[in-house]
Amino acid sequence: MESTDDPFRRGELVTLREFATPGEPLGRIVSVTPEGDQAEVTWHRYPGHDHAVTVEPTVMLRRVHESEMDPEEA
Repeated sequence: MESTDDPFRRGELVTLREFATPGEPLGRIVSVTPEGDQAEVTWHRYPGHDHAVTVEPTVMLRRVHESEMDPEEA
């Protein structure tokens, strides 16, 4: 995460930056380290990780705007 970015907050909808397709993973932030460099994410759509909680470097995450979501998943 760049120093100019707003820190991630609990409950925010995120995906992994390496995915730029409609099938990208979708998760929510559970917690963020005090330094802001890692976040626990619970995945709602991520093959092999559905409903799992993983720790991800925040530089690998990006926020997902609700307008990007499939209406059937909202």
